[in-house]
Amino acid sequence: MKIAGLLLVLIFFSFSTDTITKKERDAAIKYFKESKDIFLNDIKDLSDVQLNFKTSPERWSVAECIEHIAIAEDAFMEIIQEDLKQPVDSSKTPKERIADDAVWPFVTDRSKKRTTPEFLKPSNKFKTTDEAIKAFIERRDKNMNYVNTTNDDLRSHFMPHALGMLDDYQWLIVIAAHCRRHTLQIEEVMADPNFPKK
Repeated sequence: MKIAGLLLVLIFFSFSTDTITKKERDAAIKYFKESKDIFLNDIKDLSDVQLNFKTSPERWSVAECIEHIAIAEDAFMEIIQEDLKQPVDSSKTPKERIADDAVWPFVTDRSKKRTTPEFLKPSNKFKTTDEAIKAFIERRDKNMNYVNTTNDDLRSHFMPHALGMLDDYQWLIVIAAHCRRHTLQIEEVMADPNFPKK
């Protein structure tokens, strides 16, 4: 009986692992929710003229920022999911782990310009801006549901980032922060003195 009971306990714990704490889960959800709400509020009721205004020919319009945010929301989560399918590679574990609270300010810092990978650049992937917004909302809600329910081993898998080697939980923060970074870019466009009134 004792051996059978021990086996049941081992089986239970093998299927009920939780690699992130409630505090970590809540923090990630807070980032996801806040960045979503601010983004959607900023772009609410913009006209086509406003959406397509550019401060200069080489800068993105609000519509292009929206498309980029929608593409990245999907692409980053797919990259995380692919990484989680791989065996844990201890050689990727940094000697000094980057603090979770360093990720958000690094990603959202607009004073540092970064080159966007080709696959994330706006390219009229969506027929309309409304379609891009809808795609973003659907994926963001799926991503938030994943954060709320996952027991994946997020802390043992690492991928490189401009900040350093981040674990997959920190890459979830990157997704939310990336949305905020480009919402700030949208706010910069809208603050331009030549931004159309309607």
